[in-house]
Amino acid sequence: MADETTQAIFNIMNGDSVLVPLLATFKGEPAIFTMRKVPPDSPRPYIWSYGDITNVPEESKDLRGKSVVRDIWIVADDTGDEDLVMGIANRVRDLFHRVTLTIGLGNRQTTALGPRVGESGDDITARIVTVEFVYQQS
Repeated sequence: MADETTQAIFNIMNGDSVLVPLLATFKGEPAIFTMRKVPPDSPRPYIWSYGDITNVPEESKDLRGKSVVRDIWIVADDTGDEDLVMGIANRVRDLFHRVTLTIGLGNRQTTALGPRVGESGDDITARIVTVEFVYQQS
């Protein structure tokens, strides 16, 4: 079972009518993966996000919460043209930048950074969007 942050990341991207047509299809669904490993037979372009980079308590006199940072990877075939991978990465950033999400017991304020260049190989190119979710409960 995915945690609330992972489920929210998936739902937001999977439900976006601009983003979904830009992605490959895997087993009849948009190629958005939130598990530990991307299936080796997955076509590109795909999106992958798994696990927290940081998960830090955020507390003050009146509020309790935490800050969770996640990377969202966008991976595409390296055709020499960066327009597709950048278009997907920019859309992902737009979906998560300065958004308030209500998940579980509290609100999540988000900030999205990037896209920045990810590790690329001979046949792939990648961009990374980093999203910070600030969970707050009063």
